[in-house]
Amino acid sequence: MFVFLYLPVLLFILSYSLISAQTVITKSRTFEVDYDNNQFLKDGVPFTYVSGEMHYFRIPRVYWRDRLEKLKAIGCDTVCTYVEWSFHEPSPGNYLFSGEQNISEYLNIAQELGLNVILRPGPYICAERDFGGYPAWLLTKNPKMKLRTSDPTHTFFVAKWFNVLLKKIQPHLYGNGGNIIMVQVENEYGSYPVHDINYLIWLRDLMKSYVGVAAVLFTTDGYTANMVSGGKIPGVLSTIDFGPTNKSMDIVFRGLRKIQPNGPLVNSEYYAGWISYWGRPFSLTGTIPIVETITTLMKNNVSFSMYMLHGGTNFGFTAGSGSDSRYIADLTSYDYDAPISEAGDLTPKYELIRDAILKNRNISSPLTIEKVKKKGNYGKLKLKPVCSLFSCPIGIEYPSSEYPVTFEALGQRYGFVSYSTQLEIPPQDPSVLQVNVRDRAIVYLDDVEAGTLQYTVINELPLPPQYKKGQSLRLLIENMGRRNYGMLSDCTKGLIDNATVDGNVLKNWEIKGYPFNPEDIAALDGLEPTENASFPAIFRGHFTLQKNEEPLDTFISMEEWGKGVVFINEYNLGRYWKIGSQVTLYVPACYLRKYPANNTVTVLELHNSNPEVSVTLMDKPIFIDP
Repeated sequence: MFVFLYLPVLLFILSYSLISAQTVITKSRTFEVDYDNNQFLKDGVPFTYVSGEMHYFRIPRVYWRDRLEKLKAIGCDTVCTYVEWSFHEPSPGNYLFSGEQNISEYLNIAQELGLNVILRPGPYICAERDFGGYPAWLLTKNPKMKLRTSDPTHTFFVAKWFNVLLKKIQPHLYGNGGNIIMVQVENEYGSYPVHDINYLIWLRDLMKSYVGVAAVLFTTDGYTANMVSGGKIPGVLSTIDFGPTNKSMDIVFRGLRKIQPNGPLVNSEYYAGWISYWGRPFSLTGTIPIVETITTLMKNNVSFSMYMLHGGTNFGFTAGSGSDSRYIADLTSYDYDAPISEAGDLTPKYELIRDAILKNRNISSPLTIEKVKKKGNYGKLKLKPVCSLFSCPIGIEYPSSEYPVTFEALGQRYGFVSYSTQLEIPPQDPSVLQVNVRDRAIVYLDDVEAGTLQYTVINELPLPPQYKKGQSLRLLIENMGRRNYGMLSDCTKGLIDNATVDGNVLKNWEIKGYPFNPEDIAALDGLEPTENASFPAIFRGHFTLQKNEEPLDTFISMEEWGKGVVFINEYNLGRYWKIGSQVTLYVPACYLRKYPANNTVTVLELHNSNPEVSVTLMDKPIFIDP
């Protein structure tokens, strides 16, 4: 009787449990590869994404939401970003994930906007960043470390870093309730001259131990069969990258299909612009071919990510250098001729791409976005010299050394290092200084400039006829950015070998570093202008915004200057160089101070002999052909 009385209740409970279980299954979050049908499945439904690449570490934190909204407004449902190891671990064990390094906030904003995320954690990322994103301190742990291989000293530090990063990323994975649908393993390994399959498999297994099935692992390589094959990892989805093309997708993806016959077609870097270098014309890319290829990609159900949708800026000393046999440095600006400009404005390229995406996806723009924000045209500001670099109250006195010591051995990642010694060698006619430097050295005799040396360009310099025994020889060496592509085998900086005069080895070096940290800039406060600062010299000037005036983004023109670095208040805006193509440096409004506070412009000028110089704060950028 008891059983029969409560049977309806038991049946109700059982049926409710089944319904609840079904609800859980229905609402489960999955993102996976359906190889049989050549597609992605998101929550069991076929899915093709349109993405834009946008790096949080190149954008001031206060602008993250603005830039992500503009990415969504163009029709993207996904944002792609690298993770830069050196940005988060600038020194061993010093992990930074707050403020500008708060990647979780960036991911959360994207999720609030309904955007998926493709994460590219490297450890090598290229990205035209110093050392391809690797932290330079790795070179102090083992100067002979074989990067991007299974060298145990390399894998030890990669594993240690990923144990921190990927644990932090786990809650953001799609299967765990977040928005990261894909995670890249390494980066374009098929282009690397060394092929270590054991390293790739080790890295896959390491990442899989954190990611599990909560997101899809993938690789990215050039579109040729050789490149795809070189980067292929068993059990990992292969994707390719290419720019605008009039070829059919069957032809473009032919190399991939030889290596991976099935699976969704993906272009993980569809080039909507291109990189620019100092001393070369600013790269411009035609919009019509870009739009036409985007249309072709969408009509063929190819998922793609536009590289870059918004480039941003290599603030400070973070820009890398190219892979030419002749050293070539990346610009401070990473505008990239992207659809969204360096300052976050929408370009005509943006509008045409947006129209193509919305039309082909049969959707309307989900957001109304301001096309161009007003910029500050603050006018000319006269700067005055406050000290010669060699007499300024800044810098780090390192222990003297009988033989040269690199930046890395000194523990200095960026900036400049001065190496000084006495010339005890009798002069000849002429005497010749020979030295290997990375990357650029200004040579001084008794602190008077005698010439310039540059890595892969010139490594010897005839000394002036008036050179005398006992004179001081100084080399001020600038790190202009470690290679971000290629073998990464020449990334130590400074005086990397013995210097000689007429074949005689120079010894007993006095060494001083100038990393130009924020505290160095603060140490200049209170210095009075001087009339006789020799070069390299530091110049300063101040301006104040109007009462009740909100700071605006602006651009600081260095047209009258030679080569050096610019700071606004405590922020390092980056390098300038008269060889072009970049003339102005981007100044975000968030770096400026409201009335009545002063804004201080500080310039380290290496060469310019004219102390009557000004900078101009204008409302538009300037790029020129060198």
